[in-house]
Amino acid sequence: MQVPESGSAPLEAAQRRRGPATLLRRRTLREWALWVLVWLLVLALAWHASWRARERTIAQDMLRLQGQAQAVEIHLTRHLIAISAALGGARQLLPQEPAAVPAVPPALKLLVDAMPGVRGLQITDRDGRVLAASQPELTDRDVSTRAYFKAVRDGADPNTLYVSPPFRSVLGNFTTALSRTLHDADGRFAGVISASFDVDYFEIVLRALLYAADARATIAHGDGPIIVSSPLEDAQIGLDLNQPDSLFRLHMQSGRMHNLLQGRMLDQDELRMVALRAVEPAALVLDRPLVVHMSRRTDAVLAPWRAELRTEALLLALTMAVSAVWLRWHQGRRQLQERTERNAAQAERESARRLEFGLRGADLGLWEWNLAEDTITVNAREMEMLGYPPTDEPLRAEFWRGLLHPDDQAEAAQAIAAHLRNETPSYRLEHRYRHRDGHWVWVLTHAMVMQRNARGKPLRVVGTHLDISERKRSQLELERMNAQLAALSLTDGLTGVANRRQFDQTLALEWARGLRNHQPLALLMLDVDHFKRYNDHLGHPEGDAALRAVAQVLSACLRTPVEKLMRYGGEEFAVLLIDADARAGARVAQRCLDAIAQARLPHPDSPLSPWISLSIGVASLVPQPGHVQEQLVMAADAALYRAKQQGRARYELATEDDALKRPTGMQPLTP
Repeated sequence: MQVPESGSAPLEAAQRRRGPATLLRRRTLREWALWVLVWLLVLALAWHASWRARERTIAQDMLRLQGQAQAVEIHLTRHLIAISAALGGARQLLPQEPAAVPAVPPALKLLVDAMPGVRGLQITDRDGRVLAASQPELTDRDVSTRAYFKAVRDGADPNTLYVSPPFRSVLGNFTTALSRTLHDADGRFAGVISASFDVDYFEIVLRALLYAADARATIAHGDGPIIVSSPLEDAQIGLDLNQPDSLFRLHMQSGRMHNLLQGRMLDQDELRMVALRAVEPAALVLDRPLVVHMSRRTDAVLAPWRAELRTEALLLALTMAVSAVWLRWHQGRRQLQERTERNAAQAERESARRLEFGLRGADLGLWEWNLAEDTITVNAREMEMLGYPPTDEPLRAEFWRGLLHPDDQAEAAQAIAAHLRNETPSYRLEHRYRHRDGHWVWVLTHAMVMQRNARGKPLRVVGTHLDISERKRSQLELERMNAQLAALSLTDGLTGVANRRQFDQTLALEWARGLRNHQPLALLMLDVDHFKRYNDHLGHPEGDAALRAVAQVLSACLRTPVEKLMRYGGEEFAVLLIDADARAGARVAQRCLDAIAQARLPHPDSPLSPWISLSIGVASLVPQPGHVQEQLVMAADAALYRAKQQGRARYELATEDDALKRPTGMQPLTP
């Protein structure tokens, strides 16, 4: 933030010359404006949260409707498959010529009685005459003009189950026919075998799934007419739902198997939430699908939400009234204290100005923070320290906050807040201010509250600033050099990976952690095969370059931070695996072998191959109180020795005997 322009000083001075009553009135108006703004925000957030709750309520009930519709779909699918199979099987019980059927065979009667959801069964010849029926009054009737008979006759597909729209039968009741074709010995159309849909049975099934008094369940034909609905007394069987802009048509036009919709029903003038599912089993061929239709009244679903909304609105109104009364009381009480506090602040401000003369010789910047007006008054040294011309006018506190380094803002805010809460007698901290020319100035701040009101609220803070930039630069340079030296002491100068010292420190640290957490550690000891012959043949400079190349290849194939590569000494490297068993160590070992093989680093004097290869020993231990970390190193080293004996360019796993070895001078492990 820039320094306020000089032209604004007369305006600020004029504002300070205005009467206390005017300033207090403005503050009161600002507080009421803030109160209004806060409550508008609270009301907006409350309405948003309430609306979100409404949407969640609708979504939850929609999902429940969808689950119930799916249950009906599953139940209906099983019945359709069973009916289709029964009709197909029944065809095998009939004579080759359906015209020879004198009546429904006893087996078919038993089938009708045993199948829930089927009210009757009839057999029709190719001309539409009912040859036999489970209901004797239907026998010898001519159904050739019935739509269901025509659909089956015209389709004549033996693998299709034909589902008719509901129609009024000769017995005066609505029914839906489920039909399959009959064929003679020559495969020609010979008639139809049909089962009638038991409306009462499926109404009971639908009623069992209604979980609310306003819920309604319907099964409709794919062309739109209602087949069955529950509650049955509210049903209009045969009502065509496939009307323009209806929810049924929207569902069918969407091409989806299931939909969640909201809208008005054709037979009801009320808004409802609807779950629709098309019943088209994959294991069955239907000429037209059935549609399951589960719904609830939207206003009934939202009734609990509306009740909760009324309660919340009442609580908000009560809270708003209480906050308004409290604010008015608070403002009245504050007016009684303003005059005394203002006079005391003026007296102490003058005292602080006199104190400045005593601090000039100490080269300190003196400042005074008026918390009530959020302004800071500084002496000439303070402005000179930051490259600005002196001023006698108070500056807004935002100006000083804008000069503070971003990395120091949190620490400064925490120290100041703790002191303002009277948790510390003063606060002292080092931080950076931005100089007018752009560089950063390190200052030492020491400040304390000089005045509080009767309630303990801080009113005035006085403090000093001392330029410590030179000392800080020296301190930071020393810290940088120490950190660089520490990093160098843990890094191998040849390969750039961690050195033996860091290996010892890391192993000790991870061993202690594994002992606490009962987690295994795995160690890989890697040795460059025939490296002495490499040095003897090409010289030590080439050998150093080869070790650097090997370190780069291994570093690239390992996954930090759980796989740590370190140079153990000479041409030997170590890889420490955190929370890893022997199998994990074997996988990493194989990965290292593959990476070295793919790198194809030349080894002109190797008896194994023209390329550099590695021998690797793998060991894993779960640290125990009776173990020492050197056992892990010795076990991996023993496995490395076996890998060399077995022909090199390979890895070997440490055995249980290797893991029991103890360093010389230590007691053996108890068996």
